[in-house]
Parts: sequence; C-alpha cells; structure tokens
Amino acid sequence: MSDEATITATEPHAATGLPYAAEELRTERLLLRPLNSGDLENAHEFERLKDVARYLYWEVHDHDESAEHLRKRIAMNRLAADGDGIVYAVELPDPEGGHSRVIGHVSLFLKKAEWAKFEMGWVFHPAVHGRGYATEATTRLLELCFETLGGHRVFAQLDARNEASARLCGIIGMTQEALLRGSEIYKGEWSDTAVFAILEDDFRAGR
Repeated sequence: MSDEATITATEPHAATGLPYAAEELRTERLLLRPLNSGDLENAHEFERLKDVARYLYWEVHDHDESAEHLRKRIAMNRLAADGDGIVYAVELPDPEGGHSRVIGHVSLFLKKAEWAKFEMGWVFHPAVHGRGYATEATTRLLELCFETLGGHRVFAQLDARNEASARLCGIIGMTQEALLRGSEIYKGEWSDTAVFAILEDDFRAGR
C-alpha cells in the first residue's frame, strides 16, 4: 500500500483562524451578532420562561439575574485560548425596515485549539419553533467552525429528554455518539446527557 493511500481526507491539525474576534454573521433570513448591553430586555424575555429554562443549567431568571447573566456573556466575544466562547444574538430583521427582533441566542466555545475541537449551544424563543430558524443559525455556526476556524470536530451536549434539540442535531448533520446515564444532578434529579457531534469530513460530505 502506498503512503498516499493511507492518508485520510483530513490530516490532524490545530484550529486555524485564531484568535478570532466575534463579528456579524448573516444567513438568508437572519443576522447573528455579538450580544450588547441593549439586549437585556430581550434576554430577560427568554430567561423568565419556564419552557426555555427547562433543559438549561439555570433556573428561571428574575430581571437582576438576567442582567448579571447578560453581563458575563457580553464579555464572551473572542476565541483565542481553550475555554473561550462567543455568544451571538440571533436577529430576525424586519422586512419593512423596522426594528429587528431577537429570537434566540447561539454560542460557540473553543474546547481544545490543539485538536480543533469546538462545542456549540443554542436557545430560541418558543414562539418561533418549527420555522427553521434554529437550523439556519446553527448551520451558520458550523460554517464558521469548519470554513473559517479550521475545525475538526464540533459537538453539543444536552439533556437527553430535550427532544427538540436532539432533532436539531440530526437535521444539521450531527450524530449521537453517547448517552451518559445518570451523569449529572440536574435541577434536583439525576439526568442523562446525550452527546452529538459532527466532524469536518461529515460536514463537507453533506454540502
């Protein structure tokens, strides 16, 4: 067997395009932008809803808790070292030229630059579920990872009962790799964690 035949489609590599400072990302219908201090009311609208907080690590937030949570996430606007993250507001522009509407947040974390490994997450207002917005926004994040940052692997971890997020993982090309039974005490009870992931080869094969 020749040396050429043993080479896989993607050679091992570290993440490229780092450091990366958050910038606006666009899709056909959406604008993804870094959070800012003007997003408090939008953030609180999400975080006070029980349906939104059901499978997240935080409880329903009051206004002050939303403000503190937003302050921490605004500071997450650059990827340079392991553990860094970026949180984007997902805006639905008004076709009539009025104020855009924030319908969700998506996040991206650099887990290990040496292995080009990233983690992503999302939360969307229940009022916009079923319209493909989450698919559009998370697909754009995958494009950022694999086409700009040289990603090798992107994964998501979620409460195994979160059927909507599990479906989204499948839609954007992720495969469930593990079910960690009783892995965390989540809001007072043991919970299973589902791990989904997509590799660069998978992403490019699906284009």
